[in-house]
Amino acid sequence: MSVQNFLLKQYLRRHYKPRLNAHLTLEEARHELDSVVERFLPLASIGVNIEHSNVAGVECEFLTAPHRTPKGVLLYLHGGMFSMASPQSHRGATQVLAKRLKLQVVTPRYRLAPEHAFPAALDDVIAVYEALQHDIEPGTPFYVAGDQAGACLGFQLVQRQLADGGLGPDALIGISGLYDLTLSGPSMESNAEADCFATRLAFERAMDFYLGPEDERDRRAVSPLFGELHGLPPVLLQVSDSEMLLDDSRRMAAALEDAGVEVELDIWKDMPSCWHLGAVALPEGREAIDRMARFLKRIKS
Repeated sequence: MSVQNFLLKQYLRRHYKPRLNAHLTLEEARHELDSVVERFLPLASIGVNIEHSNVAGVECEFLTAPHRTPKGVLLYLHGGMFSMASPQSHRGATQVLAKRLKLQVVTPRYRLAPEHAFPAALDDVIAVYEALQHDIEPGTPFYVAGDQAGACLGFQLVQRQLADGGLGPDALIGISGLYDLTLSGPSMESNAEADCFATRLAFERAMDFYLGPEDERDRRAVSPLFGELHGLPPVLLQVSDSEMLLDDSRRMAAALEDAGVEVELDIWKDMPSCWHLGAVALPEGREAIDRMARFLKRIKS
């Protein structure tokens, strides 16, 4: 374990996680997340070009490594329990993705709950995806990735595309993904103490924000884990063995295999959920992204 990982975990466990159990208002929770980003996940450019553009009515960040022609496009969907975070909060990951994967990384500022409940975020990412697909040169590699709620949106996006007869991406990558919106995975309880970041209360409140009270919507029906998985492109799932969402990835990997989808499950030891966000300063974050690069290279060969 790197020193950086140790310090990050100690801070999250001692200062951030207890605050998630303190019945914060949404604005307070958003501020807490911003404080973690400011303290541990540097936003300063590390040698990438960052531009902003409106795509299908959605503001997006475009990140590219300078002096290089991108070898494809990666649509990256940030996490934040559907109600927090932004493209800026995830630059600690997206800048490294642009450099190490040699791709143009596009991160939409999709609408957040509860101000904009389901399906607003999904509608936004579908609109961006379809516009990007329309504009890229035929044959250009096009991938979709996301962390936590963003991984959920990525799967929902691809499932919707395939159900509507649209074109799916060349690969799908999920980081610490939230695939079961009923929150029924065994590790939601067994890893509740080991997880240095999340809490049951935070997940339950996020589902209320995003989907409304449980009796108003069937949460199983909108969970990627229980949706149609046949026909999905190759999938890489990365997750920590100590996080509450571990079994979301385990069960998704098993379900994908049963559906005949090529899937690689990459379980890391004792990492914070979505540790890739610290990739600018966290060695394990950069190594995880390098594994993504090897996965994409392998599926292309």
